[in-house]
Amino acid sequence: TMKNLFKRIFSQKFKSYWKKVRDEKNFDDDLRFISDQFINSSSYKFVSKQWEILNIHDYNSIKNNGIDNFGSDISTHYFTFMDYTNDHLNNLFKNIEFNLPINLKTNIFKKHKNFDYKTSINYNLLCLLLFENLKKTNLFPLLDKLNDNTYLGFNHPFIEIDNFKISSDKIVSLFDFDKINKFYELKKVKRILEIGAGSGRLSECILSLNSNINYVICDIPPSLYISYKRLKIAFPNKKINLAIDINDDKLEEQIIENDITFIFPHQIDVVKNNFYDLVVAVDCLHEMDKKTHATYFNFINKISEYFYFSIWDKTKNWHSGNLFKKTERLDFDKGDYNIPKNWEKIYRENLKFPSNHLGLGFKILK
Repeated sequence: TMKNLFKRIFSQKFKSYWKKVRDEKNFDDDLRFISDQFINSSSYKFVSKQWEILNIHDYNSIKNNGIDNFGSDISTHYFTFMDYTNDHLNNLFKNIEFNLPINLKTNIFKKHKNFDYKTSINYNLLCLLLFENLKKTNLFPLLDKLNDNTYLGFNHPFIEIDNFKISSDKIVSLFDFDKINKFYELKKVKRILEIGAGSGRLSECILSLNSNINYVICDIPPSLYISYKRLKIAFPNKKINLAIDINDDKLEEQIIENDITFIFPHQIDVVKNNFYDLVVAVDCLHEMDKKTHATYFNFINKISEYFYFSIWDKTKNWHSGNLFKKTERLDFDKGDYNIPKNWEKIYRENLKFPSNHLGLGFKILK
């Protein structure tokens, strides 16, 4: 419609939005520092229109509630599924015995804050399905190693099943951990770069199970701010710092000195060749346009020999179009990701959930 076309072309820019709201009382000094640095950095151009729109929504949520409502509001832009289709669920039913009764102690009818009844029951059933699938794997004993203060904090929706507190983020993070570990054994990793860490659910999972990894998170706000706050709660004894204002050799020194370091996208290639053992990007590349993919892939070519990412197998980069350009199709099997010719694909598998996500691992030949 004409209204949607107008909105797509003239949607509000985050930079002008931030200048208007910067002094709101629920924005703390960390968020102000991160946001001020971001809008004046070359990383600002990495933001897709889709995320320009979502980020303004997320900042409004923080403006009204702090990050107390992150789990039931902002998290739905990262990985908390309120709704899903058959395509999302297919792999969750592969190992389910349809005719066997299940005898579980659970509050399956729990209504969650900021969710209506339909959304709540949909979410609860998803948690139940994920839990039943996890029980059939060797990952199940790892469930207790994930911290309830963070996985269930910030009003994150969860239910109880057989005395376990279950959120979708908890179990999906373990499944993601397993895929990455199949591609590159994480106990051998000394240093990881994660691009697009979102809420920090995966980074927390990996560090909860492999505490000695030196971890670098590359993201934009408010994701970077949320994962920074989260990981400081999850790992109070680790040295965790923002390095978003360092653009020279001192960045490498900072990363080595810290346990967890936060950077912006334009800082990725400040470090020397093959500085990272592994780069991961889970559930984020399909939200970027092809020009941004090329920028990231050029960075990754230099800094690591191994790269794992997960994406929708087919999607569109919503709001990527303008008056003269259509919304971009992103279909991995049709070559829309323009994978560099020197990358050798050594791992490919559909995820457990969402089942129409691909997990892909590449060795970068130098």
